[in-house]
Amino acid sequence: MRKNLFTLMAFMSFGAFFIKAQMQKISFESTEGYTVGNLGGQQGWTVWGGLPAANAQVVNSNPTDGTRSFNMISNETVQDFCGIEKNITSLVTSGDVEISFDYSFSDLEFSDYEIAIYNNALISDYTAAFRIDYLTGVLSYRNATGFVDGPVLTENQWYNLKIVIKQSTNTLQYFLNGTQIFSGTLGTNKNVQVIDFVYDDFGSGFRADNIQINNLAVLLTAEVGKKESIEIYPNPTAEKLNIETDGNINSIAIFDAKGGLIKNFQEGGISNGKILNVSDLVTGVYMIKVKTSTSEFNKKFIKK
Repeated sequence: MRKNLFTLMAFMSFGAFFIKAQMQKISFESTEGYTVGNLGGQQGWTVWGGLPAANAQVVNSNPTDGTRSFNMISNETVQDFCGIEKNITSLVTSGDVEISFDYSFSDLEFSDYEIAIYNNALISDYTAAFRIDYLTGVLSYRNATGFVDGPVLTENQWYNLKIVIKQSTNTLQYFLNGTQIFSGTLGTNKNVQVIDFVYDDFGSGFRADNIQINNLAVLLTAEVGKKESIEIYPNPTAEKLNIETDGNINSIAIFDAKGGLIKNFQEGGISNGKILNVSDLVTGVYMIKVKTSTSEFNKKFIKK
């Protein structure tokens, strides 16, 4: 018999027939057509606002997925809002879409930061956006009418941010490290055409990686009930953590007690479970988030 076995049960509803969800990922790897160096001009990314091309770099360091990440430095050349954007219209095939990414800013008391989804090519036409205040680290998010303050973030710490836009139900949701921080109605703008990483170049920069654009499945028939389970053991653990699910595992993320992203694994739909080596983690309490083909689970575990 397994000891300290944790079983999570999720009751899911999905149709007998549906349009399959499609996920596109940008993690700046060579397999995606990226090279180390200036990001502007690669794969449709464009700098704006007078940003020096050398400020936005694909680098071989500090990734959360693969071996590379996007690094935006600041040399205080612009000292006004500028950034780098990409038209993602070709990647968005559904009116219901999730956009997530890993993000870390380098310092407080210098630059403001923003990550925006635009309805079209106009910077003023927000569909959704995050902002990080340069003095306090407060993460704010845009609802139907304006920006609302949310949790406080810490510099030099990876976070996973997610925006969910559902035109089918006219809803907008924001998530931080898998936890929902807002749910409400979409504003006037509802399309997803451009993603933009913005700052004002006042002496500090940021990193981004593992951008995921997940076109959500659309149900076509009457829904039927299904039960899915996940097992995580042993707990506590010193070296290995076993994960078993009914569905195929698409991704696994581990967060520390403060909500900082520690590890991120993109599994691409593996079956028959997963064994993680967590021996390199320091002793403490962690949160593990497992995404399967049909569900998402969050569970605490203890590293001895």
